[in-house]
Amino acid sequence: MYRLASDNEIAHGNDRAIYRHPDHPERCIKVPRFPERGSHQNEREKIYFENLKRRGIDDWRHVPTYFGTVATDLGEGLIFDLITDADGQISSTIRQYRQRGEMAWLDTQAFRDELQQLYLYLRANWIVPSDINDRNIVCQHRADGTQRLWLIDGVSNPDFMPLANVWPWFARQKIDRRMTRFFAKLADYGLLPEAEREELVRSAL
Repeated sequence: MYRLASDNEIAHGNDRAIYRHPDHPERCIKVPRFPERGSHQNEREKIYFENLKRRGIDDWRHVPTYFGTVATDLGEGLIFDLITDADGQISSTIRQYRQRGEMAWLDTQAFRDELQQLYLYLRANWIVPSDINDRNIVCQHRADGTQRLWLIDGVSNPDFMPLANVWPWFARQKIDRRMTRFFAKLADYGLLPEAEREELVRSAL
């Protein structure tokens, strides 16, 4: 069992906290913030990612690799790759860039190309985002000078009858709706001109 020290905490939301893995600093562990309650989000993600592994997904270019579960003093944890920049710093989310006023890369064609690649990746692998927003997409700056977008949270399908887990057509319908809404939010933030937003929506259809 791992005992997770508070100084290893990377971030937390309403339901979960994320810690750097004590033995594998290139990975992170997602655990319930309130162990006595457990974590519905962890339970959903565990089921969903185990299903992805059974499907034979081995392309983890835009969603962090899942390594299974581990026992911790805060309950069962899910282990994922930790997305970091070339300098070793944890990659920032789109929202963090916005809050810091660091908008230069977000206003480039390279950023819009990466949005398209993320969208096409999700559709090709029919990986459904239960939630996609500027808080759970990070911009990784890589050693070769390029950037990559990663969806680091909100990957699951909480439907009571999850047809999208077994039928690609249903999955892609969900992906299209959620990505369309996400692109609209980016347009509201001033990060995506209307013409570019419409082109992104059309690009995968």
